[in-house]
Amino acid sequence: MIVVTGSILGLRKAGVRNPFSKGVALAAGLSLLAVACLAQNYTQSLIPEANDGIGISNPVAYWIIGEDGWSQSLFRAAFRMSIYWTLALLLLYPFVAAAEARLRNNRTADGRG
Repeated sequence: MIVVTGSILGLRKAGVRNPFSKGVALAAGLSLLAVACLAQNYTQSLIPEANDGIGISNPVAYWIIGEDGWSQSLFRAAFRMSIYWTLALLLLYPFVAAAEARLRNNRTADGRG
């Protein structure tokens, strides 16, 4: 969230059009990456014989889950939560884009450019 907030502020300061919708799109993209990595980690944990026990299978999953209390239920919970966050961001995007367009149209109509 810090990276996304920083990117929104940076885009806004640079004068880029629609910085909020672009920030939400960036968050959705990063969230999709997290879903893919957590899904791979969870499915890999379902076959402990292949890995000589349970473990984290990629660096992104490690950044999200950390070192403590690894279990299949923890991996599944992290994967499910990332799906919910991704869906929320994907559903939020059209609303943010519409609000930015409406705000831009109001500013143009008022002559504030």
